[in-house]
Amino acid sequence: MRIENRVIMNLSRLLKNIDYLGCPTDVNITSITHDSRKVKHGSLFIALKGEFEDGYKYINDAINNGAVAILANSRPVNIKSDTPILNVSNVRQAMAKIACNFFDNPSEKINLIGVTGTNGKTSVCYLINHILNDNNFPSGSIGTLGYINSSNIISTGFTTPESIDLQQILDTSVKGGLENIVMEVSSHSIAMHRVDGLNIDIAIFTNLTPEHLDFHKTMENYLHEKQKMFTKLDKNSDCIINIDDDYSEKIVLKTKANVIKYGLSSNADVYPINYNLSGEGLTAQISIFKKTINISTTLFGKYNLYNILAAISAASICGVSPQKIESSLNKPISIPGRLEMIYNQRGKTIVVDYAHTPDAFENVLHSIAELKYNKIITVFGCGGNRDVSKRAPMGKIAEKYSDEVVITSDNPRTENLNKIIDDILIGFQNNNHIVIPDRNDALRYAINNMKRDSILLVLGKGVENYQEVNGEKIPYNEKKNILKVINES
Repeated sequence: MRIENRVIMNLSRLLKNIDYLGCPTDVNITSITHDSRKVKHGSLFIALKGEFEDGYKYINDAINNGAVAILANSRPVNIKSDTPILNVSNVRQAMAKIACNFFDNPSEKINLIGVTGTNGKTSVCYLINHILNDNNFPSGSIGTLGYINSSNIISTGFTTPESIDLQQILDTSVKGGLENIVMEVSSHSIAMHRVDGLNIDIAIFTNLTPEHLDFHKTMENYLHEKQKMFTKLDKNSDCIINIDDDYSEKIVLKTKANVIKYGLSSNADVYPINYNLSGEGLTAQISIFKKTINISTTLFGKYNLYNILAAISAASICGVSPQKIESSLNKPISIPGRLEMIYNQRGKTIVVDYAHTPDAFENVLHSIAELKYNKIITVFGCGGNRDVSKRAPMGKIAEKYSDEVVITSDNPRTENLNKIIDDILIGFQNNNHIVIPDRNDALRYAINNMKRDSILLVLGKGVENYQEVNGEKIPYNEKKNILKVINES
């Protein structure tokens, strides 16, 4: 990610409200970074310990590249320089505060909407951003799809960027004239202090299902991280809650904010009076704080109805009238990598989706099964070095709804691919599956075995542009590879 944004700040001012040991010299800081390769003259280098790398190893490199100060934890540092080293108890926490200070708290100058939950974050953000921009409420979004503003899309590498990148994006957005930012807030980002110091005006909770348990260990820990975003809201903020989710009450109990409820029953503030799901999409008559709108969209599935309800709730709070919300949602909408139809000259029905959890699999595959295709073929794999417990359930769900399943690779990372596949196979009881480890070969097999009135679901990667194997990110684009295979056949 590259966003130019020139800021200069005195080191003492930069450290405001931060507890540290050490004596900062009276120098000006021209940039802050935790990547020694990005250090230039005048930088503050933050020695951050990551999953695979330790910033301590690169302190001397940072000084040689021009760093004029170092932020680190209390471990001893062996350097041949009089560059000041400032020690803090929690480097990530301090980095977030420093980023807020350096960019002058940009989240206080923009309407910031945070969306959290296991599934639906990307779609909800996309829909809110669509409604706001369609009605001249200048808006951008941050999430899995990258940083999207009025002129371009910039990849960030994370669902929620590191605190320095995040504050820089918000600062750029403010200076660029945006009045709203809609952002995905992952549980990792909360636990790792990336979103510390943000002034969130509207917080949205979509749902909570088992995911990231390799990181959080238990659902209670996972819930606790999600709750933090709502705990920090004040009475001037709004929180939008999916009351049909089993964890919704536990979220509501943790917030002082004004609570807006959405769901499928009339107990909610925003709910469908009636709705119809079909292969062409969905239609619904929706009540918005007792006012009624009618929508018809090519987005399909009950889970997309929930995403639409969340987006309607947020847009309404932002000041978009029901009639204008209706008009925006009735326009053509396609969310990249979310049940995205891959149009091709052969007329094959192929859909790409980012689904990579059991709940997402259930939502997507159940919705497709209701469309009564003659044959459903599903291609998927599971990521390595991640939650092992979800692999067999994903296999079970794929088998339940599919006529044929092709099991393949999906970011094996440093884990043995055969071990990942064996874990998936535990979920199968029948013999309607085949293992093809190479993802391109799996696509070729599936596409060539499509029959008349069949549909191919390719799940897991969505708009990801790489395959991660043995620590290396190899360029990979699902949509382009599908079209390449079709053109070859």
